Amino acid sequence: MKKNEIQAGDLKSAFANRKAKEAEKTAPSNDLSASKEAFIARFTQEKLDQWKQEYDGRELICLKVDNDMAVLRPVTADDLGDYMTAIGSNGMSKAVAYIMEKLWLEGDHPLIEDEDKFIAVFLQINNILEGKKGEFFRF
Repeated sequence: MKKNEIQAGDLKSAFANRKAKEAEKTAPSNDLSASKEAFIARFTQEKLDQWKQEYDGRELICLKVDNDMAVLRPVTADDLGDYMTAIGSNGMSKAVAYIMEKLWLEGDHPLIEDEDKFIAVFLQINNILEGKKGEFFRF
């Protein structure tokens, strides 16, 4: 084996190990009890249940960055369509601000006003909306 072939094999192995470690880090944790408790303490269980009931039992969106929190209502198909239209006409960051405004129930304004916190919320909102995709395949 040549030196370049060995280095290429080592590089592939190094990336494979890194990907495996990253997959372990991002594996979903089912223990959200501390986060849920923080939202219950802040907004009360009664208020969270009331909002959930208003939206036919659909799950609320709870955002937290550092100590700032917000509760958003569930996304509808119309909201998603408006979001996609806003991306095309105004760009991603304006679309996220737009959809947050539409969905906002209650929360801390620094999540909107502070640039670093808005970036974190931006990424969370994008993941939430991207996560709404269903599976499909062609046969």
